[in-house]
Amino acid sequence: MINWPPGGRICMRPREDEPLKTESGLRIWLGLALFISMGLLSRVWAAEPASLRASYAAISGNFAPIWVAQDKGLFAKYGVIVDLKFVPPSTATQSLLAKSLEIIAPGGEIVEAALAGEKVVYIAAIANRVVLSLYGKPEIHGLPGLKGKVLAVLTPGGTSDFLARILAQEAGLTPGKDMRILYMKSAPEILAALTQGIADAGIISAPMTLRARQLGFKEIIDVPGKNIPMVHSSLGSTREFIRENPDRVRRFLQGYIEGIKVAQSNPEEAKKVVGKYTKTTDQEALEETYQTFVKVWEKVPYTSSAAVQTILNFAKHPAAKTAKPEQFIDNSILAELEKSGFVNQLYQP
Repeated sequence: MINWPPGGRICMRPREDEPLKTESGLRIWLGLALFISMGLLSRVWAAEPASLRASYAAISGNFAPIWVAQDKGLFAKYGVIVDLKFVPPSTATQSLLAKSLEIIAPGGEIVEAALAGEKVVYIAAIANRVVLSLYGKPEIHGLPGLKGKVLAVLTPGGTSDFLARILAQEAGLTPGKDMRILYMKSAPEILAALTQGIADAGIISAPMTLRARQLGFKEIIDVPGKNIPMVHSSLGSTREFIRENPDRVRRFLQGYIEGIKVAQSNPEEAKKVVGKYTKTTDQEALEETYQTFVKVWEKVPYTSSAAVQTILNFAKHPAAKTAKPEQFIDNSILAELEKSGFVNQLYQP
């Protein structure tokens, strides 16, 4: 029942608690707005690319897919900013253990480190077989011709050193007895040793092979044609970093895999990048380099057990005799990417 006031008008006086309700509602709206804005900011912060420190091991066309991925922004495309630098394999392994690098490009050094108890593994291959060449004086015919000769290679325990020992074994020669191995610091030094007569043969790679032919040396045997399984070059990390940062590793590998695809499908782009990093404009040398290495880049760059086994065969640590290649390999993230269809999508027309 309504009580009408005199004059028939209803007087609407505000209740005493109305200002309190208005103030309370304002506070709620302000709080909600702040919550939403913080949520948006957190999304922006979360979307910022992660960072990762990585290295490559040589100024060699073998690393073209990584160089392409860096220069063409493919790592950034998948949300990781890579600080990529040249670091020799032995130094890189030390930097990895010291946590100043997160992904490196090791050869056999990582196996020796793992045998010594370090939790390090290969996470991807760059080349699962030897992509080096044996050049020498024209009078040397085949591997038996190395008897009594001096063979120049790079650092002890490296890929060229292992190859020299494999080839010597194949020829029935014993290094130090039937032939001498001379260690040099770089491929240009090997070529200089050949021209100066200090060495009779040398293990080199493209584009140095072109220069060797121009100087009158010849290829003694077709090493790449032998398909010798070995970790010629690879990517590695620590088990701890992979476990704690799987997303960063995944993003890096996505960029690397697309780098392989671009390098394979766009030769001119790949040669341009190789020219930049090797500081050469010689088109003949770039073509030789590209044709040498394009054959070993794999769509899904798993590290092969056979390649690691070759490293184990030459490892100095006593535990190498009973070790299994699988102990040194973690292909899990590559397997995830392949299973997800990522690689197939990249190669779709």
